[in-house]
Amino acid sequence: PADSVQMVTLPNGLRVLARRKRGAGVVAIVTYVGAGYFDEPDDVAGVSHVLEHMYFKGTPTRGVGEIARATKANGGILNAATIYDHTHYYTVLPAAGFEAGLDIQADAYANSLVDAGELARELEVIIEEAKRKADTPVAVANETLFALLHDRHRIRRWRIGREPGLRALTRDHVMGFYRNFYRPRNTVLAVVGDVDPAEAIAAVAARYGLVPDEPVVRTPGPVEPDPADGPLRYLELSGDVQQSELLLGWRTPGIMHADTPVMDLITAILSGGRASRLYRAVRDRRLASSIHSWNFTPGDLGMFIVHATTRPERATSALRAGWDQVRRVRDGEVSADEVERARRHVTAQWIRGLETAEGQANHLAAWELAGGWAKGSEYLDALISADSSAVRAVAGRWLGAERAALLVYRPANARAFADDGAAVTAILDGDRPDGVEPVSMSVPAATVHDGSSAWRLERREGEISVYRTTTGVPIVFQRVDGPVAHIGWFVNGGAVTETDDTAGITTLMARTALRGTERRTAKQVAEDVEFAGGVLSSGTGADSFQWTISVPVRHLAAAAELLADVVQRPAFRADAVESERAVALAEVAAIRDDMYRWPLRLATEAAWSGHPYGRHLLGNEASVGGIGTAELTKWHDAAALSARGVLVCVADTDPDDAVAALARRFTVLAASDAAQVVTPQWPIAAVERADPRDKAQSALAMFFPGPGRSDEARFTAKILAGVAS
Repeated sequence: PADSVQMVTLPNGLRVLARRKRGAGVVAIVTYVGAGYFDEPDDVAGVSHVLEHMYFKGTPTRGVGEIARATKANGGILNAATIYDHTHYYTVLPAAGFEAGLDIQADAYANSLVDAGELARELEVIIEEAKRKADTPVAVANETLFALLHDRHRIRRWRIGREPGLRALTRDHVMGFYRNFYRPRNTVLAVVGDVDPAEAIAAVAARYGLVPDEPVVRTPGPVEPDPADGPLRYLELSGDVQQSELLLGWRTPGIMHADTPVMDLITAILSGGRASRLYRAVRDRRLASSIHSWNFTPGDLGMFIVHATTRPERATSALRAGWDQVRRVRDGEVSADEVERARRHVTAQWIRGLETAEGQANHLAAWELAGGWAKGSEYLDALISADSSAVRAVAGRWLGAERAALLVYRPANARAFADDGAAVTAILDGDRPDGVEPVSMSVPAATVHDGSSAWRLERREGEISVYRTTTGVPIVFQRVDGPVAHIGWFVNGGAVTETDDTAGITTLMARTALRGTERRTAKQVAEDVEFAGGVLSSGTGADSFQWTISVPVRHLAAAAELLADVVQRPAFRADAVESERAVALAEVAAIRDDMYRWPLRLATEAAWSGHPYGRHLLGNEASVGGIGTAELTKWHDAAALSARGVLVCVADTDPDDAVAALARRFTVLAASDAAQVVTPQWPIAAVERADPRDKAQSALAMFFPGPGRSDEARFTAKILAGVAS
């Protein structure tokens, strides 16, 4: 609510916002500075990101490392991020540590030293970060598309800088940027949490009020002309990657333009959730392992992007299907029900972003820096008030074929995608793919399969209540302040009981269960979830798996029925199995392109060779290739229905009411003992795995034996890991 936020502009120009979030137990302090990559002249490209790294490195009263140590000593976390039009810094601490945390933040803001020796060392870290980006297919593809879409604008540059330019940066460059842009008039500070807003603002004023203010001098980059109609812009890259990245892009208006909220609604229509157009037309048809769209608006410019990851041999079909769905939206083939589904999806996402103190503080600071914190609510109002005619008009203005660009990043050993833009246009103008079945706003199916409502309360500890059903299944409820309810079935077991021949079956089972039940098709599951503003998901670990759903609290009972249907009565239809199998195998390939996950994967296999912990949770082509409906049904019955599991509900509602909703619907589940896991044997001698790649960096992972989950030494090991890194 607007009246829950207090805002003051200090005499030096600093804008301060504060809001109490009762029951949070923590406080978030967020600082937004209106300076980023767009503010860097070419000769100091990357300097804003370098300053972000140096910001917490020390002040006259706090030496190198002391800011981080002092924050952790007060129970807090510390981080920062730089983007095109701003840089932000944040800390989240226990509420009792608010003033100590604020002292640290104010000191860093006003008194960062940027020591020359520390700068030289940190530049080496940043240069390696730039190389790591060059090894990341998605990062390369995204930033190359940005350059392809623009002819002059600074967004064409590699945003954190390249090695030669970074090595040329000096302390004077960094301090010059700091002293020019880190001024109160160019800064917003937001505080949200278990603190009194008036007292928080007074505390900020006492620490920041004397920071001197000076005008901020900006050096604008080249002005980008309005996009001209013309042939499709096209660029193709190749490299040491396993899959093809396909990115369609259009230039769109900035964040404050009246069309931008509608552009965000279009992204939800196209790729927001499993009932979205791109998900059903591309991913469900196994043309790509992932596809999504988004409208990126850093400041005064914007870009609408559709990004698919696919096997090279399916790239043409994936692109054509994605392009066709954009064309259908542009042509007005969007129903009122489809718009309503997208509205609810976006609204639910918006609410989830505001669940935490940190989320609320970032929301307030970001919108205030953009033009006024209240504009965030105005933006959402404009989005959810848009109708199908507005969608058609806005898509027609910005997403025309004459303003599109395509970036393809493919494996070096795959054949070229197309010779030029004209060839791409011919592909797009070829045979038109079939459409998708229209979304229909169905009333959630009537509750069925209600069973015994017998359960008992075992104990209460503060806001946590523990119940047990007559079949022995525990239900744990926690009451929290917030608009979203969360329900989950968490099971001990699964992948740890797989063999080499069945590796990946638990993940395949958990994911395919989301794609239809005995009484709901995949489309009906998706629609029932998304019209309720919910998110339904699954997860798998080495020795556990789960299904979860989150919805606005008012839909808790409907969500319990839907999750119970998915958990207890999945259909495992053949087409759904094939779709999820294709995605799993594509993810296995994608891991090899990830210079963080791939060495960890190799080290895991070496450390636990022959043990379930050493197998990949997704399996491989041989192990998952022969798994079908019968195998998944049998595995589900054995692993998910009679299991050592726990039902969990977290919501702002009466515990007995919530547990009644769960106990009446989860009637098939029964408690049993978890499978015994053979203790993995650590190699008796050092083991090494190596994989030569054509990459900018070398990646190294080292594993050592450590204490198990039941060993109290695990706490010491956790602290040692924190000390080390």
